[in-house]
Amino acid sequence: MAPESSDGSTGRARDATERLLDAAVAAFAEHGFEAATVSDIARRAGLTTGAIYARWTGKRDLIVDAVRYIAPQCMQLSPANAEASARETLARVGADLVSTDNLVARGVMLEAFVSARRDDSFRAAVSHSTEEEAAKLGAIVSSGKAAGSVKPDLSTNAIVALYQALSLGMCLVISSQPEDSRVPAEEWEALISSLIEAMSPQSFPH
Repeated sequence: MAPESSDGSTGRARDATERLLDAAVAAFAEHGFEAATVSDIARRAGLTTGAIYARWTGKRDLIVDAVRYIAPQCMQLSPANAEASARETLARVGADLVSTDNLVARGVMLEAFVSARRDDSFRAAVSHSTEEEAAKLGAIVSSGKAAGSVKPDLSTNAIVALYQALSLGMCLVISSQPEDSRVPAEEWEALISSLIEAMSPQSFPH
């Protein structure tokens, strides 16, 4: 990242880029990749279309960067606090899958997954994002195994795949269901707690 200039221009440029990415995500979530327009994105950001073309060659490149930008928001993988154990982090991440707080981010990622079937640029962006997410999840699971809270012979890759599948699946379910038909958070948390408990070495008698 470039150092901050004496007149603050680097910081302003970075702020404008983030505003454009936030605006792009909002537009893509509302209208989809195809229907969203560059002019609408610029308007939402309070900037001109020139600000977009100064950073990206067109809407397609902006979409790819927006996907990379929004991906970390789909699953909050940072521990709630420095003392949180791997099991506590996995339980919180699992419980958050029914939250609607990051539904926009997950909706945009779903759109990207669909587009990735037909477009190599989207496929690369989605692959990069899912690999980063998988690496972070894998590190959490590995730390749990090292601490003795996750059964060591369970496949780390399988646990990671389960979480990623649940994340996308719950996004589809929540997006398609009326609010009063959704699974209550406490029922979902109880299920996740049972799954986490099943990963514990103590739950598998020898």
